[in-house]
Amino acid sequence: MQIEVADLKPQIALAMKKTGVTMDGIHKAIDEICGKLIPYLAEQGKEMTGPPYLAYMNANDDFSQFDIEWGFPVGESVPVSGECYMSQTCAGKAIVATHKGPYSELNTTYGAIMEYAKTHSLESTGVYYDYYLSDPDQTPESELLTQVVFPIK
Repeated sequence: MQIEVADLKPQIALAMKKTGVTMDGIHKAIDEICGKLIPYLAEQGKEMTGPPYLAYMNANDDFSQFDIEWGFPVGESVPVSGECYMSQTCAGKAIVATHKGPYSELNTTYGAIMEYAKTHSLESTGVYYDYYLSDPDQTPESELLTQVVFPIK
């Protein structure tokens, strides 16, 4: 696995947030958000212009509870409605690695990035991103690609 520091350019995104999410409830939260965002995006006649992302924010110390933002990059602003809002993908310096394999094994990539940050004296902002580069409905689990991004100060 290659780990590097990159300077990322932001892209606007249509997003929704859920607070107080746990690892046991994350799939349900994502399904609920997608169930609202996907039809709304289609209703607006817009399409994604990049991979969907999941941002983890405001985690407690043991990462047992956190807030999430699920977003779809878009080419231009979309009128906001209800829980939908405009956001942007990660911008600025970040530690980046691409995980290959099941989502259930992402913790190995997270661990490697944390070790890289420690070794290189890099400080995380406390927000973490997963960019889903593969469609899990069309890609074997062992071939799924997820870009993991740790913004740094």
